[in-house]
Amino acid sequence: MNATTRIGWMLAVGLLIPILIGINAQRTTQRMVNQNTWLIHTHLVLQRTQQVQAHLTNLDNDLRGFLLSQNNSVFKADYDRNARIMTQYLQQVAKLTADNSPQYKRVQTIRQLLGQKLNYGNLLFTKSTDDKGLTRLDSVETFMGLSDNLFHELRTIEAVENELLNVRANASEESASYANQSSLVGAIAALVIIMWAFYRLMKTVKDTTRLNQQLKHNEDQLKRFMEAVPVSILVINKDGNLFYANQAASDLFGGITQLTSYSDILNRLTVYQFPDGKPYPMERRPAYRALRGETSQVDDMELRIGDKRIQILSSSRPIYDADGTLQYVISSNMDISDRVLSEGRLQEAKELAEQASRLKENFLANMSHEIRTPLNAVIGFSNLLEVTPLNEEQAEFVKLVQTAGKNLLTIVNDILDISKIEAGMIQMESIPFSIRSLVVSLQTMLQSSVADKNLTLVVDIDPTLPPMVLGDPTRLTQILLNLLSNAIKFTKEGAVTARISRQDNHEKLVRVQFKVNDTGIGIDANALPHVFERFRQASDFTTRYYGGTGLGLNIVKSLTQMQGGSITVSSEPGVGSEFTVELTYPIALELDQHALGKRLNESESGKKTLTILAVEDNVMNQKLVLQVIKRLGYKAELAENGQQALAMLKENAFDLILMDIQMPVMDGYQTTRHIRSTLNSTIPIIAMTAHALASEREQCLQAGMNDFLPKPFQMEDLHRMIQHYGYNAIEQAPVVPIPEPQPVQPVPVATTAFSMDPLLNSVGHDMELALELLEIYLDKTPAELSQLRQLLTDGDVAAIGRILHTQKAPGMMMGLQKATDLNLIIEKLVRSDKDITEIEPLLQQYITVVEDGLPLIQEAMQNGINQE
Repeated sequence: MNATTRIGWMLAVGLLIPILIGINAQRTTQRMVNQNTWLIHTHLVLQRTQQVQAHLTNLDNDLRGFLLSQNNSVFKADYDRNARIMTQYLQQVAKLTADNSPQYKRVQTIRQLLGQKLNYGNLLFTKSTDDKGLTRLDSVETFMGLSDNLFHELRTIEAVENELLNVRANASEESASYANQSSLVGAIAALVIIMWAFYRLMKTVKDTTRLNQQLKHNEDQLKRFMEAVPVSILVINKDGNLFYANQAASDLFGGITQLTSYSDILNRLTVYQFPDGKPYPMERRPAYRALRGETSQVDDMELRIGDKRIQILSSSRPIYDADGTLQYVISSNMDISDRVLSEGRLQEAKELAEQASRLKENFLANMSHEIRTPLNAVIGFSNLLEVTPLNEEQAEFVKLVQTAGKNLLTIVNDILDISKIEAGMIQMESIPFSIRSLVVSLQTMLQSSVADKNLTLVVDIDPTLPPMVLGDPTRLTQILLNLLSNAIKFTKEGAVTARISRQDNHEKLVRVQFKVNDTGIGIDANALPHVFERFRQASDFTTRYYGGTGLGLNIVKSLTQMQGGSITVSSEPGVGSEFTVELTYPIALELDQHALGKRLNESESGKKTLTILAVEDNVMNQKLVLQVIKRLGYKAELAENGQQALAMLKENAFDLILMDIQMPVMDGYQTTRHIRSTLNSTIPIIAMTAHALASEREQCLQAGMNDFLPKPFQMEDLHRMIQHYGYNAIEQAPVVPIPEPQPVQPVPVATTAFSMDPLLNSVGHDMELALELLEIYLDKTPAELSQLRQLLTDGDVAAIGRILHTQKAPGMMMGLQKATDLNLIIEKLVRSDKDITEIEPLLQQYITVVEDGLPLIQEAMQNGINQE
């Protein structure tokens, strides 16, 4: 037997011995564990059995106590607790005896007996007294008999388990003796195992060395990756020392890798806030905050290295170990100088765009006035010229002037509407109106245009439409008028049809479909997708032949979408077009005649009539607004300035305020702010001013006013605003119809410099009121003109501006167009702080024009009085 064989046998025997000893020890240990387990098992069965017997005794005592104490709930509660515990213990005993069939059957018998006993016990608890209310103890006999059976079975189980306990205890002692004898052999085996463990340890060390080498390789690889990252990365340990900095950090911060601590870095780097240039606070720096456990990011840091300034985006976050202890802080810094520069340029571009938008808005507002003022004069004078004796050629020329003027006015209005839509200046109303009445009015309005072209206008209105809906009738009129006017314009022969139908049956809402059909020239299929775009028409021929700007349909679509609706079109060249608009409106409350009469009676008795405070300093405007309010069926009181209005608000309650803007003592803006801030009142306030710029409206809204009504106002517009704002949301506004305008005979005037039409429109064609206003104007104006001359001599530009503002609205109502134009020009010069020398020639011209118009107004008033 050679050495190799011997070594092999020795190794084999050496391995076999501990294996055998280990098997033996394992079996011995397992046997002892099993025996001890059975001992514990038996003890548990005995323990639970004895506990069940104890609780069974308590159970019987609780029942007797309950019956003897005349239903004392304490015994019942203890009875339930014992029953619950017994049930749990018996479940445990059943599990423990599952491998012993006889014992398991006995346990099941006990559980059945216990169930019967508990059911019977519950019956006794329920019926614990007889008809006379006396306790019945004789009913317990059956209950106690069940207890005897239970005790018998429990004692049987206990006896069997005691026998098993003796057998298992002896077996356990034998196993312990055997274990002592095998301990010596186990010690030898342990030595062998130790040697084997030493061998394994050496092998583990070798493997660990190899793994460390692999980790070192991976770490070097990771560092190469970090060096390649173009973003500056710094790692600082918990003591504030610089642990790592990549190449990008060195390039950004300039030699920072030579520093060893965070404090050295702070001393080396100069960091400022961008853009104010103040030193950056230490407590706000991300790395400083990360050392305190906070993740942060800032983009307002400016790093200054020599003459170089760098804006950086800095982020830092803490790194924790498995125990949650801060170990490192990792910080990344990115040069965002180019991005900041781009953002600055974008901000400048944005501000320039906003400024351009404001300039455009002011330009359009001024343009609307500058164009519409002479345009209204052209249209007005052409209308007057039309009724004078003309030959055929002259009449044709006048007709062409009227048509061109109206077309130009439409273009101007379209451009202004587009501007308002872009600026978000269009506010949608929600007032009650009748779709049927609105469409019938449009039909009447367009009848002459249809007749001029020998067309037929068909209007088909669904009879199931609600009588009244809540919405914006002005915008619906604009939509339908645009579509119908287009249909008439592009139709040479045939018919234009408007169909209005109800699309659904909802309790509170109604979906209304408006269809406008024509038999006109139609739209080519290629142009159809673009008809709603701005400045787009079907073809160049359409633009040349029919005119227009291509804005109307874009406005229609925008207004439709602003109301949550939709618009579609279908067309075939040579056949015609069909436009379909669908809008959803809330259904307004419908009042029957009895309710309407009751509302009107309440209004007459003062219960529902609004009380309106008119704040106005101009005598003529005072007379006008008071009479119009009275005619509309409301009560009105007058304040001549803001201070007087505040005093009246403290003494009396009002439902609505009509507020002039420019007044002495306290103007409309100051008064409104005082009402909102000092009086803390939410009363609706409607601004009334002769200014028509969008900026004026914005100033009114910012001051706290609810809406804006330009002067001279129309009676219908004032009535609509009173109805809208005068009644709160929980009360339906009473139906107060606008008085029907009475036919008024035209007042003959010697010249066209003055017209009664604007005044009559403002007062609802009330000739008596119009004559009163003419009398006030004639009485007040000469004195104001004398005052203007004196102010011109004194050089008081501000006072001139105030008087001109008070004369603006009356001049418009008198139809003194030239005087109104001069008034607006002078007022603009006053607002621009121009010198009196620039204002004087225009003011002299204005005074002359107004003085020339006074005799005409006097003549018109006298003619009106004679007609009455």
